[in-house]
Amino acid sequence: NKEFIISPRASIGFIPNFNQDLTFRLATGVYYQSPFYKEVRVTGQDDRGNDIVTLNEDLKSQRSIHFILGGDYTFRAADRNFKITTELYYKKLDDLVPYTVDNVKIRYYGENCAKGHAMGIDVKFFGEFVPGTDSWLSFSLMKAEQTIRSTVTVPMPNSQGYNVSLFFQDY
Repeated sequence: NKEFIISPRASIGFIPNFNQDLTFRLATGVYYQSPFYKEVRVTGQDDRGNDIVTLNEDLKSQRSIHFILGGDYTFRAADRNFKITTELYYKKLDDLVPYTVDNVKIRYYGENCAKGHAMGIDVKFFGEFVPGTDSWLSFSLMKAEQTIRSTVTVPMPNSQGYNVSLFFQDY
């Protein structure tokens, strides 16, 4: 479709003088995801019921405008280093190519007919429970939904709701 794409991003960090163990971050930017073949492909049928595959050459790249507010707190406990990181995020999604999942088959609409958003919070606790090795525990709450053809709002197929992860290292 001969699109010219640029994805600018910016971030700023701040460490306050009153507590050098705190860090605050703000990030924003625009990201474009170029369509791949399965998104561009449009399947229809002729009058005899045969499948006809055409390519939608007018399909645009999907766009995400994101905003992230985060912070870190580092501290020592039991003579070891620890850190807590928290991030709040919101992503405004435009020109989405929605899809449905049927068992293992993914069917793309083949057109930019949806918009949506993704938002959530991530909290991660890092630590050196054993000196010299990093371990962590994370918890995330998230929500992603899309509005297709300005009529129906549904959760995005990849919206998980929550996630808990643990990574532990020992000798």
